[in-house]
Amino acid sequence: MNRGDRLHLILRLFSPERPQWTAEETAAALGFSRSTAYRQLGALVKSGLLETLERSSAYVLGPAIIELDRNIRLSDPLLTAATSAMRWLAEQAPVPCTILLCRLYRDRVMCIAQEEKRGEIGAVSYERGRPMPLSRGAPSRTILAQLPPRRLATLMPTIEAENVPGFDSESFRRQLRDIRKHGYCITRGEVDKGVVGIAVPLAMPRRAAAASLGIACFGAPDEATLARVRALLVATAETIKASLPAA
Repeated sequence: MNRGDRLHLILRLFSPERPQWTAEETAAALGFSRSTAYRQLGALVKSGLLETLERSSAYVLGPAIIELDRNIRLSDPLLTAATSAMRWLAEQAPVPCTILLCRLYRDRVMCIAQEEKRGEIGAVSYERGRPMPLSRGAPSRTILAQLPPRRLATLMPTIEAENVPGFDSESFRRQLRDIRKHGYCITRGEVDKGVVGIAVPLAMPRRAAAASLGIACFGAPDEATLARVRALLVATAETIKASLPAA
């Protein structure tokens, strides 16, 4: 394992459920020696990615991560192209909703931007920066539907391990083919109770990654409303794609 891998594994230990780690805990969790853990943690502190708590031996995430987050918000072509378009979609949507821009991240799907329609609405599990399962939800399935067969095959063990009740791999592949054929995916209460999810593919021509633009609708919209939402979603996705750099 090289130094970069070790640093990455340490950073991935930190979570909302476990925001603090000592060097001893880090070494035990990752199978490092204590000297290796102290050395790698020191390097992360020096870079600002971690910092130490006053009067404590614990480490927490550092301010450099906030700086990096700002940089990606301002420089990522997909995010900059999508921001105003997603805001417009939230304003035009005929139902309370949350707009979701998602992409494939390792063996999960991650929301990288969201926009909420003003008013009293519910909460969605697809939060910015939160890795989500591959097999559940319209944004995730729409992304999987875009993948070439070989890439999808490498992810199938992860999908099967997500323990979806009644999961059948052949049926799941047929669902993905239907999404490719129709150009969108609709799910009802699959991730969050009472939420209807709709997503369409969003090509990322400059990257070897798949993305989707989705909308989580609240309030049990009827079919005519969903058709209107879907049309707005498709139009917004086209606007975003037209704003992306061609090369």
